[in-house]
Amino acid sequence: MSFRPGSAVVSLLLLGGIFFLNFFARIFLSPLLPELEQVLGLSHGQAGLFFFFISCGYFISLVGSGFISARIGHKRSIVLSMIGIALSLGLLSLTKSLSILRLSFFLLGLAAGIYLPSAITTISALFRPRQWGRAFAVHELAPNLAFLTAPLYIALLLPLLSWQQIIQLPIGFILLAAGLYTIFGSNIQEKTAPPDLSLCRNLFGRREFWLMVLLFSMGITGTLGVYSILPTYLVSAHGFSEQEANLLVGASRLPTLATALAGGFLADRFGNRQAISLVLFCTGGATILLGTGQELLKLYVWLQPIIAVCFFPAAFALLSHIGSVETRSVTVSLTIPLAFILGGGIIPAAITRMADYGRFEAAIILTGCLIASGGLLVHCIGGETSLSKPTK
Repeated sequence: MSFRPGSAVVSLLLLGGIFFLNFFARIFLSPLLPELEQVLGLSHGQAGLFFFFISCGYFISLVGSGFISARIGHKRSIVLSMIGIALSLGLLSLTKSLSILRLSFFLLGLAAGIYLPSAITTISALFRPRQWGRAFAVHELAPNLAFLTAPLYIALLLPLLSWQQIIQLPIGFILLAAGLYTIFGSNIQEKTAPPDLSLCRNLFGRREFWLMVLLFSMGITGTLGVYSILPTYLVSAHGFSEQEANLLVGASRLPTLATALAGGFLADRFGNRQAISLVLFCTGGATILLGTGQELLKLYVWLQPIIAVCFFPAAFALLSHIGSVETRSVTVSLTIPLAFILGGGIIPAAITRMADYGRFEAAIILTGCLIASGGLLVHCIGGETSLSKPTK
């Protein structure tokens, strides 16, 4: 493969950097949440609701991204997403109004959701099927790196900069990435056809689809949901300083770069259902320990994400058996946003709402119980043969 502008390798590296900035922009506000609560006089519930607004925007744009890329193409969709993220962060940094803050978070999710479907389609078009595994592995390093760097970014800069400056700083990098992709990124010729609404209606009538939405909600709760509230929990319930909490949360994500691969091994060795059941049960148990742990709390902060990230390889493999080959992309594009709005939005908002009533630990424990229940729920899904029957 050549490294000339527009080549597959250059485009992949640019997309990996863009995905990192896309994900980073959505999650670095989580470790900043204790500071926002203090400076703006917000309750835990008010601050936690920001994640709900991000997830709502992300849900809408993921579902509607097919219409955008069908109209303007995938390269322009990717660039549009980055420009929208930059503008949303700019608006967020310039206001102290609660209503405008909520609008900014919604717009941030709305802009971020446009990116992923076009990126997946672009990578699939640039590489041969036998190269997809390696190509997507490079691309998927981005969210794990974002989980690692976001808390460290806040821990290092919060003593030096205001919260507005911390939010504004990534904007330059985001716009630079958009400019670089405009110049050097590949412009694949194919445009996606607009989503078939009849396929969506048929899918909504399938029991297996809704079970997979619930399972992915639990998987996202165990990763993004817990991550979203963890710095606030450590600061308000256990007396950590903001810097201590963010350094601990950031460092605890370092092993996940390796353990995410273990999820694929578990799925190949024991089967998708058994792997999902084991991972969700253990993730739920580790989350419960977060709510009950005192002396070993730091150990549980490290343990919980190491287990949680193992969920997704087996879950995506199982999801690929829902419906026929023709409906597979629709299945993925609907399952993930629906699960994201519950696991990445509603549940973190509910946890912080309970925290307002002095029930932070209880909320964490209940969340762990919910995640662990997925270990039983996965066995309610039929066999792979029945899953892949075409929808009538």
